[in-house]
Amino acid sequence: MADRLRVTELDFDTIKNNLKSFLQQQSQFTDYDFDGSGLSVLLDVLAYNTHYNAYYLNMVANEAFLDTALLRDSVVSHAKSFGYTPYSQKSPIATIKFTANSSSSDASTLTIPEGYSFLANQIDGVAYNFVVLDDTTVTKANSQFVFEKLNIYEGQLVTYNFSHSEQTNPKQVFTLPDSGVDTTTIKVSVTESSSNSATTTYSRFTELLDVSSTSEVFFLQEGRNGLFQIYFGQDIIGKKIPDGAVVSVTYLVSNGTAAQKANGFVARQALTDTLGESITDFTVDVVDNAAGGALRESVDEIKFSAPLQYVTQNRLVTKKDYESYIRRNYPSIDSLSIWGGEDEDPPIYGKVLISLKPKTNYYISDTEKQRIIDEIIKPKAILSIDAEIRDPEFLYILLDTSIKYDPKKTTASITTLQNQIRNAILLYRNTNLNKFNSTFSLSRLQDAIDGVDTNAIVGSETAVRLQRRITPTLSTATNYTINFNVPLHRGTVTNKLTSSQFRTADATGVIRTALIEEVPQSFTGIASIEVLNSGYGYTSAIVTISGDGIGATAEAVIQSGRIISIRMTNRGADYSRATVTITGNGFSASANPVIDSRVGTLRVIYFDVNANRQIINNNVGTINYDTGVVEINDLNILSVLTADRLLYFSIEAEETIIESTRNTILTIDETDTASIITQIESIRT
Repeated sequence: MADRLRVTELDFDTIKNNLKSFLQQQSQFTDYDFDGSGLSVLLDVLAYNTHYNAYYLNMVANEAFLDTALLRDSVVSHAKSFGYTPYSQKSPIATIKFTANSSSSDASTLTIPEGYSFLANQIDGVAYNFVVLDDTTVTKANSQFVFEKLNIYEGQLVTYNFSHSEQTNPKQVFTLPDSGVDTTTIKVSVTESSSNSATTTYSRFTELLDVSSTSEVFFLQEGRNGLFQIYFGQDIIGKKIPDGAVVSVTYLVSNGTAAQKANGFVARQALTDTLGESITDFTVDVVDNAAGGALRESVDEIKFSAPLQYVTQNRLVTKKDYESYIRRNYPSIDSLSIWGGEDEDPPIYGKVLISLKPKTNYYISDTEKQRIIDEIIKPKAILSIDAEIRDPEFLYILLDTSIKYDPKKTTASITTLQNQIRNAILLYRNTNLNKFNSTFSLSRLQDAIDGVDTNAIVGSETAVRLQRRITPTLSTATNYTINFNVPLHRGTVTNKLTSSQFRTADATGVIRTALIEEVPQSFTGIASIEVLNSGYGYTSAIVTISGDGIGATAEAVIQSGRIISIRMTNRGADYSRATVTITGNGFSASANPVIDSRVGTLRVIYFDVNANRQIINNNVGTINYDTGVVEINDLNILSVLTADRLLYFSIEAEETIIESTRNTILTIDETDTASIITQIESIRT
């Protein structure tokens, strides 16, 4: 009996061979030469047809599920079943102080109309247009009209009018012809007919509970051609528009992220006040650079966000609710961290803390933070729960790597190896750091460094220091709190906390180039040893103290076979960690050392012409090694010497696995020459 066709092998060649094998087993085709006959063409046709059908059905099956769909139309359609509409391009928003100078001081008002435009400074050779989205009116003060915080949006404001015909468009769907539409700026108005000038403004549908059969709302969706569409209700959920109505749609056509950081603007038109004066003398001061722009949501982003949107149901209750909702409505963020006020120290109940890292900058402006709270969070948040947006705090990692390598096992020069190691470190940073809730692992970094050339690199050792950067208050005695958020290593003479240089006055009023350093706690030893378990059966015992200091010794006091106390004979020095071991002819005794202090002292010093250290202030603050908090008191900084005008504090971490918490971001600053230092030495052969 002939074998059946194998239907699980679906590529062209296999299909043809299977057909050929099947026919060769038939008595009619015994010893038939298929390859040399015309029947081979028919087999090709059958194989092609089968292959086409298999491919088509496979793609149909893929497109039937959100996880495997590839076409944007399919993904958008699946997302619609979750009640999810992909976000469009977002226009960057800048905030300016706009002053119009009048030739008189007569009382009047001035209105900047919707659509009034400004030309931004060029970015990559292109000057982008920014517009005002709503009429804004101010009253003259003296001879000036001052618009204090005027939001302007990048893009071109366009308006389209659609005539509705019940016969040709029964579903009342209108396609917006621009692919760059910013859907957050859409305004819709409906005129009953071309002969009736009464106009009604429709708002965008957001919540089902707020909508009835008479609600004047419009709905938004992405169409199958990638263009956005608006549509209206059918007198069940939302009011139906009448036959012959004229639908007017106004919105911004944006360039997305192209105009991010624009920071110079020129008004493009004259304005006329209520007295009829034409004003052309304008002053534009930038309050906040353009920010918040985004490209339209990609297919992969829709796949990720749509199920989360369904889970949250447009509510803001849990941490995940906030994360998914903010990401959807403010897509220009690179990383996001949410935590409750109960996790603060001290706790702040009834508050949600949010930290955002934008894609194109380090921080979000205060104006943009308030807009996110007012327009995105508050409409969905639970009553009595306040939201606060905090800037991310960057914790910089400084790496000093020593490499031993065998030059006989590589053709690469030392410079080439250094560049390769630097690239490996930056790749590790881009993969594992530069975001909230990240973890730095020295062992993983060492693997990446050693993996640059496994044949030539014999081994490596990396010293890790941490760095915080603050903006100092100049010419005023100020208190500072710098929180590293991780345990810190107590300093020694050669390895301690130091700051970058700044200028300050000494006790005699002379201006010095100074820095802050940790005072090595040479007097810090073992204060005492507490007996935790007296044990039994002891006639003699040896007390051994181990730790990161030197010189501490102690002896046990024994009574009736039990160790009743341990007496210090030498407190030693430089201890920040220590353990006690008791050996002897007894059993079970244990003890715990009490170290003098886990809080260090900071001082301000400068170096004289002979490079001798001179002390300006012997106690300017403290450092808590367990909590990583540095406190500086009454420091009057006149100026700082770094290029970015920040004050740097650097210290070694206590641990080699460093986790970021709350609004801390771990990163490595590739622009700082002190961040990545690589020393390569050949082994002796």
